[in-house]
Amino acid sequence: MTTASSSTPTVKTLLGIWALFLAFTFVQLGNGIQRVLLPIRGESEVFPPATMGFVMAFHFAGYLIGAKFAPMSLRSVGHIRVFSAMASLASVGVLINSAFITPFTWCGIYFIGGVCNATIFVVLESWLNDRATNENRGQILGSYMVVNLAGSAGGQLLANLGDADGFKMFIFSSVLLSLAIVPMALSASSNPPTPTSSSMPFRELYKLVPSAVLGTTFASFVQAAMSSMAIVFAIEAGMSTSKATVFVGAGLTGAIILQIPLGRLSDKFPRRIIILACIFISTIVAVLQALLSNSSNLHIVLNLLFGAFVFPLYGLFAALANDLVPSDKRVSASSTLVLASSAGAVVAPLVIGFLLGHFGPSSYFLANASVLAFIGLYISYRTRVKEAVPVQKQSPFIPLTARSGQIAHSLGRWIRNPLSVWPRGKSDSE
Repeated sequence: MTTASSSTPTVKTLLGIWALFLAFTFVQLGNGIQRVLLPIRGESEVFPPATMGFVMAFHFAGYLIGAKFAPMSLRSVGHIRVFSAMASLASVGVLINSAFITPFTWCGIYFIGGVCNATIFVVLESWLNDRATNENRGQILGSYMVVNLAGSAGGQLLANLGDADGFKMFIFSSVLLSLAIVPMALSASSNPPTPTSSSMPFRELYKLVPSAVLGTTFASFVQAAMSSMAIVFAIEAGMSTSKATVFVGAGLTGAIILQIPLGRLSDKFPRRIIILACIFISTIVAVLQALLSNSSNLHIVLNLLFGAFVFPLYGLFAALANDLVPSDKRVSASSTLVLASSAGAVVAPLVIGFLLGHFGPSSYFLANASVLAFIGLYISYRTRVKEAVPVQKQSPFIPLTARSGQIAHSLGRWIRNPLSVWPRGKSDSE
């Protein structure tokens, strides 16, 4: 009876925000296509891996700037206008990238694209948080996460429909980004309240939860390497375009599979044990991939498994932070974790691009394995010097994707308030 009653408001909420999900789907499909087109076109233009690393790093830097200043734009002109402007600008950027094939212009335009995408994410996420209730927030955010990753994976597979050397696929990506404006402009929903932004000093958060800060930073390094440089690895490894897109799409598909199961396990068992298990498995998978020949089809299966255990780490570390941060500081702590995540994301393409250019394709996997091994060793050390939070006092896991600004920011606000939907034994004193 409880399940039926709780699912009804979720369905109604989802139907009420269909335009947001449809718009986001178009955005991610367009972004996914472009994320494949640029490295493939760069390879045909003989751009070295390090150059593509710079392009991707500029994109993540733009994401950081956009997430930081998006709330000011929303206060000035509102959600729908900001979304429309950013989607239009991102659409134009794709066309410019197809016309001016130089590393300098790609870095600049893709930086602007990062600003646009981050602002779009803040618009959508603040809207979803406003429409969600305590009863269905986890399901709504879980649906958003699925659309996020599935749309990106789908876009990368759509890149197989044409040739990156021409204009056709760039135009297709631009059209999809432009289409995202239509459902938003026709939406009958009213604008949600403007999101606020605050952050805890980095040093203070690190003193409270060093495991979460370092874990978020380095886990985001690996996740950003997967989402931006896996396609560059595939090209350097000599994979065909179709096989390369399937390889990358497999990692993003895997990211969807275990988010909820691993999150629920982390709610029932000591959080750090689940994190260490994910790190151990993903490290072993990365080492196995480094030992395989570049042409092995087993890379696709292993990349799916790798994504399944790597991508939930951001949500697990965010939950670990909320286990230890005082309830009145969880909002600002979540925002600081986003900054830590963005730092890891900006550095990842630069490091991976350099390694691919100097040490070959296998260095992609070895770099990821090394970073994960470092996190694992540090978390293991922390389990010896810091007692775990009792399982019954752990905060609930929420499925999150890295650098998901407004959702991460609002996570603390949600958990900080007493939740009537959770078992009555829990209180805000934890």
